[in-house]
Amino acid sequence: MGQPCVGPHLLEKENMYPKLSTLALLVICLSGCVDKSRDLSSVSNPTGDPSSNDGNATTETFDRSALMANLADNVIIPNYQATASLARAFAGSSGPLADYCESIGLADEDSELDDAKAGWRTLMDSVQKTEMHVLGPALRNDEALHNRIHSYSTGSLATCGLDLAVVASASGNYQVESRAFNQRGMSAVEYLLFNEELTHTCSSQIAETANWNDLTETERKTQRCNLAMTLAEDISAASNLIAEQWTEGTSPYRDEFLAEESLGENFQMLTDAMFYIETYTKSQKLAIPLGINNKCSSTTCPGLIESPYSENSLRNIQVNTTEFLKMFNGDTGIGFDDLIVDEGFADIALRFQNQLADVNNQINQISGSLVDHVALVEADLSNQACVNGYANPDTESTIEACNLAGLLKRVTDDFKIEFVTIVGVALPDRVQSDND
Repeated sequence: MGQPCVGPHLLEKENMYPKLSTLALLVICLSGCVDKSRDLSSVSNPTGDPSSNDGNATTETFDRSALMANLADNVIIPNYQATASLARAFAGSSGPLADYCESIGLADEDSELDDAKAGWRTLMDSVQKTEMHVLGPALRNDEALHNRIHSYSTGSLATCGLDLAVVASASGNYQVESRAFNQRGMSAVEYLLFNEELTHTCSSQIAETANWNDLTETERKTQRCNLAMTLAEDISAASNLIAEQWTEGTSPYRDEFLAEESLGENFQMLTDAMFYIETYTKSQKLAIPLGINNKCSSTTCPGLIESPYSENSLRNIQVNTTEFLKMFNGDTGIGFDDLIVDEGFADIALRFQNQLADVNNQINQISGSLVDHVALVEADLSNQACVNGYANPDTESTIEACNLAGLLKRVTDDFKIEFVTIVGVALPDRVQSDND
């Protein structure tokens, strides 16, 4: 395989965590050594009874193709179709964003802005569901279509670049396809729609924005809204392309996804996609901004908060975890929980469900936004309150988002160990390098 089963990163744990047991390390080793190329449809002997492998007995295997078909038809495709429909409505000429643009400077501006913000939030909920299964058309070409919709996973929003884009758009010198992903997508529209500070964020040396702050409030709002319309249309186009490629044309991706000869590879790709909950939901959206992941080199890293202007951050996390549970359970059909039960680990399946319920309950109890909680951590120079809340998430903390991160860590720890071992998949490379 080219790598040792247990790398040094598995042993580099902060002092606040208990040492991994020998059994846990063995399980990690076994999960890391799974051959990604094997045909998962051939996995047999789910009971672990050696007598059933005598070469003469016929063994029944769990129908993984049925699991994948159920997720494709009842979760993944409907999510992409819903997102495409909502994006068309949001970006349409009679949609809430266009209505707001037309109302700027008029008596109904505030109410139309509220409607546009509500439309963005509804669309963002749908986008956050699709974040849990970035595969197939959304994964192709270095996730080009996905990043046109939402590029948070690629890094921070380029606010100066967006301010320059507003000026370029107003002068007729703007092409959305030439812009970097960190100036497009849902986060860019959020900045243009929710940010009440109309002053540009570029340095004084940049000539293009030199006169921006001298424009009237109405002019600046209008120019920002017009660019938001262009970006929303691009989101709509990308969303529709993903949805269409799954089900339409002479070679819809659904057929490729469920092809028997590619079952093992696509099953691995599916579980890789679900590890979004580890890399992004838990780490990038929570642990790094809160300063409890060593990828944050300061006390906190507020620049990596997702959706800071709308303060939708915790809502995004809740949608991620709810959708993760839906995929785990197969919605109302066959899911990973059934596979795990079939392998003889019903207690593990139940533990996942209970832990995700704890995460949801914690989010519902949190007061304030993630921006507020990161500020609380920043004010506590020792960061001890957050560290304690993260390490002991069942203990009441003054910074509840840190407890939330700890509860999510329980889910992702089990996902990295028990899930990959029982289900028989490998950890994605990006997860193997995560040490929080």
